[in-house]
Amino acid sequence: MSTPVPVYKLQEFPRHEPNALFYMTRLEKLVQEFKGIDKPHSHTFYLVMWIINGSGTHTIDFKTYSIAPNQLYFLTPGQVHSWQLSNDIEGFNLFFEANFFRSRFGNRLFHYPFFHSHQHQPLLEVESSPALFRDLFRYAWEEYDAHWPNRSEVFLSYVHLMLETANRLYTEKQTETDTNLFDKIRQYEELLEAQFLTVREVAEYAEQMHLTPNYLNHICKKVLGKTASQLLHERLIIEARRLLTHTARSVKEIGFLLGFEDPSYFVRFFKKHTRQTPAEFRQTISA
Repeated sequence: MSTPVPVYKLQEFPRHEPNALFYMTRLEKLVQEFKGIDKPHSHTFYLVMWIINGSGTHTIDFKTYSIAPNQLYFLTPGQVHSWQLSNDIEGFNLFFEANFFRSRFGNRLFHYPFFHSHQHQPLLEVESSPALFRDLFRYAWEEYDAHWPNRSEVFLSYVHLMLETANRLYTEKQTETDTNLFDKIRQYEELLEAQFLTVREVAEYAEQMHLTPNYLNHICKKVLGKTASQLLHERLIIEARRLLTHTARSVKEIGFLLGFEDPSYFVRFFKKHTRQTPAEFRQTISA
């Protein structure tokens, strides 16, 4: 029987300081000290993970990535992940609450493509400048560990440098896209994340964005090669998979939670997009 996926807060991690909005640890130390951290779970905070050495797999929202040195992983609150790590794993995990970053940099946090998007992979292979990230994480760790004056301000500066540097590399790997169109996609995804359970019409999202439905559809096709409806449906499927995997609720209950009043329609919807019924999907993950 499925069990609910744990949702961890910063306060639950070893030696987290009360009221602190940030936390950092060595990855190899975390896996030793936090029992079950390798099992599927989610967070209430943002995560950046830097791999120095080792191998294994990292599964994020049902997509599995092969772990290797000089990788950066990015997770947004609510995403479910798990991992299998080799015994020689080395790296850093850096956690922070949204308000920690937004206190100085406002909505910049919502403009990074590796956060807040199900359309961009949460992994950056650092091929051109691994030494820069090694230094940034090492200096951030020293700042975190030393408790010098104005520590939170300096630590936030390191986080900002990491994310901005990662953003440059990440966007270099993407096809050139009109910045304004990309911003519109991000706005649509943010609205989807907040309202996908209650708002099912693309026209309603377009109205909130002061666009016509046809133009929103045009933007999605041009930037992502998908329709606006496809993005909405993909977000529903991710949530359905999470509930089927990490809760013991029946297929009928999950359908109701996702806004499908007719259970048979939910089954048809799920099968159309995954080629499996919800029951078949649940059997494959428990096999």
